[in-house]
Amino acid sequence: MDKGESFMKTSLSIREAWNDYYRKDFVRLLLVFFVTGVVSYWLFRTFIAAEQVDEILAQLGESFEASGLTFDSSARDTMIALFVNNTRVTLLAFLLGMIPLFIPYVFVVINAAVIGLVAMLVGFTGESVIKVLVLGILPHGVTEISAILLGAAMGLSLNRHVWKKLRGKETDVTFKALLLAGIKTFLFIAVPLLAVSAVIEAYVTPLLLQ
Repeated sequence: MDKGESFMKTSLSIREAWNDYYRKDFVRLLLVFFVTGVVSYWLFRTFIAAEQVDEILAQLGESFEASGLTFDSSARDTMIALFVNNTRVTLLAFLLGMIPLFIPYVFVVINAAVIGLVAMLVGFTGESVIKVLVLGILPHGVTEISAILLGAAMGLSLNRHVWKKLRGKETDVTFKALLLAGIKTFLFIAVPLLAVSAVIEAYVTPLLLQ
């Protein structure tokens, strides 16, 4: 066993994984999220005409229905659908990081762009964009976005490990340790955050927007 392998970590606690492998990527992803959200809002406002809004709303409605979200859904059904969909997104952002194509960034960019699109649509309807962002997105978005960014950061840790192996570079941790740490973080950190966000979005957000 060479020197690099002798000091390779074979297990990680959630705290160690966060401090050593997730935190920096989380901050970078948060920056990407905010920049994408602002830029996408500006692009949508600039290039989408008012007459296209109804068509976009119809397409969004179809997308929500396919995810189990409809205007006549009960709060309970909405909560479950939100939790299932966001959990799936977070899990995919994590696991697809094993493919060396920087896929976790795609999940972050898409989610940010969706918020930019929603903000644009709100502006076209004459409602206050700030009000909808603060009361309609921020309360549940803090935990939801944090969980998705965490999933993407975990995916990037796997991604970086795979890239190093493909290039024949040494790593300071085993792939198994990273994967298991990611699974623990997903189950004990991300899933509870997503559960909280689903409850808030289904039960609290409608009251705040009344």
